Parts: sequence; structure tokens; C-alpha cells
Amino acid sequence: MSVNQPMSTNLTLDHASQLRVSILTLVLLGISAALIGGVTAFLGAFAYGLLYCSFLFALIIFADYRKGVWLLALLLPFASSQLVPRELFEITGLNPFNILFGLTLLSVFAASAFRREDIQFVSFPTTFWIYVGVMTLGACLGVGSVERAIVLPNLEPLTKTAYLLDFAKSLIMLAVAWLAAVLSRSSNGRPVIWALAATYTTFFVVIAGYLIIDGISLQGLAAGDRDFLSWIGLHANEIGLLANIGFAILLHTALATSALWSRAILLACAGAAAMMAALTFSRAAFVGIAIILGSYMWKQRRMGQFLLALFAIVTVVFLLPDAFIERASTGLATGDEQAITAGRLDLWLALIGTFWEAPIIGGGLYSTLWATPNLRGLMLPVAHPHNAYLAVALDLGIVGIVVVAVFFWSVWRTFSHLSRHHVDPQWRGVFEGCMVGLLCLAVDGFTDGRFTPTPPQAALWLCYGLALGQAQSMGSIKRPPP
Repeated sequence: MSVNQPMSTNLTLDHASQLRVSILTLVLLGISAALIGGVTAFLGAFAYGLLYCSFLFALIIFADYRKGVWLLALLLPFASSQLVPRELFEITGLNPFNILFGLTLLSVFAASAFRREDIQFVSFPTTFWIYVGVMTLGACLGVGSVERAIVLPNLEPLTKTAYLLDFAKSLIMLAVAWLAAVLSRSSNGRPVIWALAATYTTFFVVIAGYLIIDGISLQGLAAGDRDFLSWIGLHANEIGLLANIGFAILLHTALATSALWSRAILLACAGAAAMMAALTFSRAAFVGIAIILGSYMWKQRRMGQFLLALFAIVTVVFLLPDAFIERASTGLATGDEQAITAGRLDLWLALIGTFWEAPIIGGGLYSTLWATPNLRGLMLPVAHPHNAYLAVALDLGIVGIVVVAVFFWSVWRTFSHLSRHHVDPQWRGVFEGCMVGLLCLAVDGFTDGRFTPTPPQAALWLCYGLALGQAQSMGSIKRPPP
């Protein structure tokens, strides 16, 4: 190209690009017209309102893919709850989140292909792909055993389609993390953090509003029944982990933010996440809150700040209603192992011996559903062993244990590197919070959860994507640590 020849930029497309855009526009218009006609004929007048709203959202997202990523980050923690419709018009998989995900993907690829935006894609480390490969192998093994799975009370029998769709949700979460990585590298990933702040505040308002309207007392929340939040579609323990990961990230981000108003808003959102975790009355959530606050105090470099933080925490503990103390100390006074572990000990003892049935590659994802003790009625019918470490061993075997451990160690190293070497102090705070969130996930794994992508981990996966984007954009590391 000669020096006098005009170059295409983000604002001006060359002739070939304009031609491709015109062709793509005609194709999309044709497809859209066919879909609109078909949906309108099928649904009647109601379809017009839906199509109008969908068209507006599509225009906004196609005009700027960043808005699509922001909305995905906002909805991701809600995606598996009852707060977001699971399906539209009784069509499995057709829901607002999946539609938004598809539109955002199309917008990113279109922006890259036709140079409307300077899109820089992000490469995942080898450990990530091995991790995904082992998960996929586990799903392939598990789908062959679905027909033997027990039927849990008040639930429909598990089908192969439902099993694979559940696994697909994990892959979609990873794909959204990749979109966050692209945004982080190509533009500015901070809107994702603000989206998470809005999500946690909204989630807290929904839970607190429900408890107030229904008149549920703190003593009622502290009771042994953990299904008082089941209407959301998530267990109280899952909501506790979701809230604690957000609390860790938002707290450390706020403390690293220099702008006064931004810091105040982020601190308020972090407080909302902490209260959300506390209202679950999950003992694992209480432990997570203690880990986050303990980590914050540990990192105080000035004695005055340390003493002030200690005084504030001790004051809050003394002011807590008795219901919180009673729930946190359940079983400790009598030393009752069953009360302390909420019956988990019997599950672990029944399941641990089944590891030797498939020690190398495991019995497939969610193999507890067709574990021998479950099929023979020798244990309480459950879908998972309430221990993430045992779940990895049973589902993925020795291979899975090694791969999952190496992958999460690489994630820890990525967060650690950026928390120390990123040029922006706010980003350092974000990734420091992610390290604490990982620690919460590891501790929570002793009594619940999984080490494969699940809804409570949404914020952590989004921030992993942000970390990869920041690492590759700043050039401090060519690739994430292996």
C-alpha cells in the first residue's frame, strides 16, 4: 500500500468492507423478515410487542457489542434462577439470556469481520482447554448413565436432553467469560465490575424485600430448613457462595478506587452482597464472610487501620441478633457430628468407597445420581455429595483431580500476578478480591459446591475473563501462566 493511499479506519470502511457489510445487511434483513413473518403467524398480535422490543435490543447490541457484554454480566448471576424466564413460548433454550448471548456473539464477530470496531480476541491458556476437555469427557461418560439415575423427590426423571442442556450452561458461562475477556482487551472492562455491583444490589433488594413482605423472622431463617429461598431456584448455600464471591471482589475493588463517589458506591454494593450472604443463614456463608474480613485485616499495613477494622468487626459481631449466633454454633455445644455437618458425614462415608468403581476417569459428571449407594437406597437421595473435592474424585477420577487442581492453580497465579503488577491500582484491587473469592470457593468446597462452572461462580468466571484480557492487553505476560 502506498503512503498516499487512504487507509480504512474504525470510522471509514474501504470499498470491499462496504460491499461485505451491504451483503450481510441484506442477508440479515431477509432472515429477519422470514422470522418475523413466521413468529407473527404463530403467536398472533402478541408477537408484535415482543418483536418490537427484541428488535430494539438487537439494534442496540449490534451498534455496540459492549452493551451486550454489560447486559450479559448483569444477568449471568441470575441466569439459572427463577428471576429470569427459563423458556419463552414453551421452547426449550429460548430465553432472554440465551437470545442476548447469541446477539452479542454475532455483534462481536460482525464488528471484527467488517472492521467497525478494533476487536482483539483473547487466547485461553492450555490448562483451560484441558480443563474444558476433561469436563466434556465427563459429560460424555455421564450421558450414558442418565437412564440409571435416581428420581429425586418432587422432580421429573432426568433425561439425556436435560443432562446435556445442564452441561451446556457451564459452557455458555465460559463463553461469556471469553466475551468479557475480549471487552477487557479491546476496550475497557470496568463496566463489567459495575454490572456485577448492580446485580448484587438488585439480588439483595429482592431477597430482603421477600423476607420483609412475607414476614419471615430471623429465628425462622435460622431454623434447620434451608429451603426458604428455594423460590429463587437456588439453594441458600449457593446464594451464600454467590454473595461472598461478589463481596470479596467489590470490597477490594472499592478499597483500591481513588474516586470518592465511586468508592462509596462500590462499598455500598459490597455491603449489600455481605448482607445478602448473611441473610442466607448458611454457615458456609458465615465462614466466607469471616475469610473476606480476615483477609482484609491481614493486608492492613498500618496498625491504626488494623485496629480500626478490628474494632468495627468486633462491634458488628456483638450487635448481631442471637439468631445469627445460634445458627453459626449449631451442634458445637453438644459436639454432635451429624448436627455440625447437617448429615453430610453419612453421605461422604457412603460415597467415598465408590471412587474405586472408576478411579481413573470417574463415573461422569453428576455421577452421584447413579452412584451404587444411591441406587440401593443406602443413603439419603441427593444429586451431589455436598463436597466439591469428593465430587471431582467421583465424577472425573484421578485425571480430573490433577487437571482441576492444575487449572485452578493457574487461575490463582494469573490473579496473583495482576494483583501485584498491574499498572492500575483499581484493577489490582479487583484481582486481589478475585484471589479471596477463589479462597472462599476452596473453603466452601468442603461442604458444598463444585469445581466445574456453576451459577454461584458467575462473578469469578467473569473476572477470570477480565484478567486474561488485561494480561494480554498490557503485555506484561504474553500468555497467562501455565
